[in-house]
Amino acid sequence: METIEGNVAVLKRLREMLARQREKLGEYLRLLECEGDSIDRGDAARLLEQVSVEKSLIADIFTLKKVIEPLQSLYQACYPTGSENTVPRLQQALETMGTEIMVRNARNRQRLRERMEELRGEITSLRAWPRAASPFTPAAPSLIDIST
Repeated sequence: METIEGNVAVLKRLREMLARQREKLGEYLRLLECEGDSIDRGDAARLLEQVSVEKSLIADIFTLKKVIEPLQSLYQACYPTGSENTVPRLQQALETMGTEIMVRNARNRQRLRERMEELRGEITSLRAWPRAASPFTPAAPSLIDIST
């Protein structure tokens, strides 16, 4: 009887942790979308805030992953035949979200590279801006009198 209750407890805890990880990954996906918008708008202050939030989300996700790994080992020991099907579905959803995160992250990096190139071009064009000659600089002589 104790093993059944233990198995159920492991299953409940693992499902709970996987669900929390799914929530955090969902938040991360939404944040990546907002970061992309901030990059497109050139809103550096907002992007900086979002990167700060992103760091804390990633830390939370890794903490959850550390908790989930031992639970998955226990789960596999409790259910070696795979008779329980909610955990594999949650794991598949998490893998799909992970793939989507990588795609959006790559897209944002590309947007950021493009935006930085645009800014570099603008800075270069500002440096090459034609300037009028100052009236206070002495003019270079253009004629030489050789008759004397």
